[in-house]
Amino acid sequence: MRIGFDAKRAFKNFTGLGNYSRFILKSLSDNFPANNYYLFTPVRGRKSTEVSIACENDNQKIVLPTDMWKLPVMSSAWRSLYQGVKHFDSELEIFHGLSNEIPYIKNKSTKYVVTVHDLLFCRYPELFNPIDVQIYKIKMQRSCKEADQVIAISQQTKQDLIEFLGIVEHKIRVVYQGYHENYKKEVSLEETQRVKAKYQLPDRFLFFVSTIEKRKNVQLILKAMKARRDWSIPLVVVGRATSYLNELKAMVQEYGLQGRVHFLHDVAFNDLPAMYKMAHVFIYPSYFEGFGIPIIEAQSMGTPVITSTGSCFKEAGGNAALYGDPDDPAALIAHIEQMDQEATRADLVSKGFQNIKRFDESIISNDLMNIYEEVLESFSAKPVLAT
Repeated sequence: MRIGFDAKRAFKNFTGLGNYSRFILKSLSDNFPANNYYLFTPVRGRKSTEVSIACENDNQKIVLPTDMWKLPVMSSAWRSLYQGVKHFDSELEIFHGLSNEIPYIKNKSTKYVVTVHDLLFCRYPELFNPIDVQIYKIKMQRSCKEADQVIAISQQTKQDLIEFLGIVEHKIRVVYQGYHENYKKEVSLEETQRVKAKYQLPDRFLFFVSTIEKRKNVQLILKAMKARRDWSIPLVVVGRATSYLNELKAMVQEYGLQGRVHFLHDVAFNDLPAMYKMAHVFIYPSYFEGFGIPIIEAQSMGTPVITSTGSCFKEAGGNAALYGDPDDPAALIAHIEQMDQEATRADLVSKGFQNIKRFDESIISNDLMNIYEEVLESFSAKPVLAT
């Protein structure tokens, strides 16, 4: 099979959408090596081991713009418009848009699949520029309606596609995200000691990882710590800083939590597994996500998880996490205190290791390949009308 991908994020982004794209490209290349994979990207991006492992295998070909399309202003238009013409040149059977969109110009001989990650701009439009909200909505709605198959990364995202964009249910399939292979390796005692010294981490700590913004709800953890001043356990917050960080720091001052909350913004990706492993508990009190990859990462490192009710969190955490109202500090306090019970911890850790098996790359790549084959079979089975 000849399969093409919108691989821009795989080459350019080194967080969420980039990680997802590289995971898919590597999983399919490894598990279905007989296929030919074409990675369409307007730019090659910086050299990276992550990119090399996922995007430079023998059964993959990188397709870049040529001639005038290489110009910075034109390369974006190449991705959105002209790229579809190159699908004909490559004789693609399937093209998969890995990050919410497919090109405007399509090749009639190619079947199109698009993955949608979330519709945060519809649920929380106040967090986005109003013009951007309209642009995102138009682009995503068009891509979903023109694609032959839509993949949602969670049941929550599927329901949002139906509710906000009016996409018909039978056109949407759910295929969960996987987690990075860094979290599948054993973390040695020497490695944890190195990471602990590098970031001056405490012996025992509550842990949070994600972009530091209001929707992620770190403020709930601070409220719980304020209510339980007798706790000695500190909080370590890792993530990209936004303007909301200033509000959190003001809360730390107001609540008298100075010295008990540590904000880290430049943590190396390879150091995160050791941090998860050292944490007493991972807390992910977000109000809403497209999916909850940090939940799976924590479980893979044998760390118990507390997260929120609602949204997609139960889809990610299964029966291996504790769930509470994201507006209820008392519920969070009770859950944190449960983590002092060894039986509770051991039970959650054991269930966590079982839960993450659902997100293995072999399962996800098989699910995707089945969808590709079904789309092609559906197309070939359609009767040709007489003219």
